[in-house]
Amino acid sequence: MEASPVENAVPERASGRGASVRTVAVQGLKLLVAVGAVVYLVERGDIAWEPLRASLRRWELTLPAFLLLALMPLAQLWRWQSLLRASQLHLPHREVFSFLMVSKFFNMAFPGYISGDILRGFYVSRSASGNRESSQPREPNSRVGTPVVVASIVLDRIAGLIPLFTLCLIGLLGSLSDSIPREVILSVGTLATVGLLAPLLLFVLTYRKPELPAFLVRLVRWPRVERFFSALYGGAHRYARNLKLIRNILAISFLNQGLAISSFILFGWALELEIPVMTYLMLVPLGLLVTAIPVSPAGLGVGQVAFLALFHLAETSQGANLFTLYMASFVVINLAGAVLYLFPRMEAIQSAPASKQ
Repeated sequence: MEASPVENAVPERASGRGASVRTVAVQGLKLLVAVGAVVYLVERGDIAWEPLRASLRRWELTLPAFLLLALMPLAQLWRWQSLLRASQLHLPHREVFSFLMVSKFFNMAFPGYISGDILRGFYVSRSASGNRESSQPREPNSRVGTPVVVASIVLDRIAGLIPLFTLCLIGLLGSLSDSIPREVILSVGTLATVGLLAPLLLFVLTYRKPELPAFLVRLVRWPRVERFFSALYGGAHRYARNLKLIRNILAISFLNQGLAISSFILFGWALELEIPVMTYLMLVPLGLLVTAIPVSPAGLGVGQVAFLALFHLAETSQGANLFTLYMASFVVINLAGAVLYLFPRMEAIQSAPASKQ
């Protein structure tokens, strides 16, 4: 006997209620995690508003500095989206931007930047898997997968570091006439040179060899991840052969780091620091490199100590205050990631029913 339409509708309504309950539960859990992370940062004293209140007296300097920092996520989106699309992974800008900002938000709560990279890599890989399952045809040369996403994130990070080492070296050369100890000049010069040579050698290797070199195969064979690293290396090789892409990525990276250092200069003027611009070029990249070490969430606390010590070389004790102004603005901007974390990516939700029809 066939079931009546009413009987058929009961399981459908029950299923719909169950889906609604799961959606509410997931959103509630997201809200709990986001609020918990913010409370955690406030309780630790990492989110402090006093430096911002004090700087309002010179808002004509601190406001432009804040706006320059607010442009940095857009430059980072431009850079990462360029890498993803070069790999034939075409995701909406709003979706990729939400992945990026959510990862930046959680970087404030966990040590280092690796946790955020893992999170955004997971989001993009999951979104790419959803696209592969859809009925929309993909380009025949499409190579979308976890290694490709990881390769985009690794190159995105390397591209972000190259301008720091370059600007640091330029600032060092421009500060040779200042009273900087020779040991500091030698150490900083060596660090900046090695930091530039390492990605250059990696680029030459991946450009010339399309397959994972034998010495690297031997290194990754023991953990049984040779297949993954071969795919990762293949993605890096395709990036390296795209010289136009590499040029654009580096240009965006220099623009991005230029925004950061310009904001430090404006914050320094707000604190009435009498420091040459070349000194900022040398010291700020070093301080930002120190904050990337996975010791505290997003370098909070470590950055204050590092900038205090570094700017003592410029005969000022305001280094910690300078970094606090930067970090306070950084926190306010990245809190947007908490908002984006609470809302689902509408593009993925709207495309899901279409893929099943």
